[in-house]
Amino acid sequence: MLYPSLSQPLVFFCLFAAGFACGFLFCIAKVVYSILKQNAFALHVGNFLSVIASAAVFYFVNLTVNYGQVRLFVLFAFVAGVCLQCFVISKVFGVLFKKWYNKFHGRAKEQKKT
Repeated sequence: MLYPSLSQPLVFFCLFAAGFACGFLFCIAKVVYSILKQNAFALHVGNFLSVIASAAVFYFVNLTVNYGQVRLFVLFAFVAGVCLQCFVISKVFGVLFKKWYNKFHGRAKEQKKT
C-alpha cells in the first residue's frame, strides 16, 4: 500500500474539487452552444473538448494526489463533483441569472420602444 488510509479523505476532497472545477468546462460548452445559435457541430466539439480536458485533469490530479491508483471512491468523488457543480449552476444560479436577464432584457425593450 502506497499511502495510509488516513489520506483517503484528502484524496476524496481533491478529486471532488477537481470534478467541481471540471463541471465549469461543461457549462462553458453549453454557453458557447447557446451563443452559436444551437449549432449541432459546436455542441459536439464542445462536449468532446470538455470530456478530453476533464479526463486529463482527472488523470493528473489522480496521479499527483493518489499516486495513480484508480479506486471506486476516486471515480465517485470526481463524478459527484461534476454533478454537484452542474446542479448548483443550473438550479441555484440559473434561477437568479434568468431573473436578472429578464429584468435587464425587459428594460432594454422598453427603452427601444421610447
